[in-house]
Amino acid sequence: MRIYNKYIISLALSTCLINILLALLGQDDLAIYFVINIIAYLVITLLYAYLNPGARRALSTISAVSFAGFIVIVVFKVLEIWPGR
Repeated sequence: MRIYNKYIISLALSTCLINILLALLGQDDLAIYFVINIIAYLVITLLYAYLNPGARRALSTISAVSFAGFIVIVVFKVLEIWPGR
């Protein structure tokens, strides 16, 4: 099996398992789903870092955009609990 196939299968399985687990736990905040899925995506992408340079460059761009979304959500969550607001 090619490395790309393993990478895609790993992403698909982790996303399915995470979403099923969160749904079973009764989570209803969409930001939690996004953040946990992004963390899983970043970890799996780091584990498959030995992809060819072109694929690595594309994945780095996607990772940067995803991480920026993660930071935005974290900032909004911190502002929600910030004292005095």
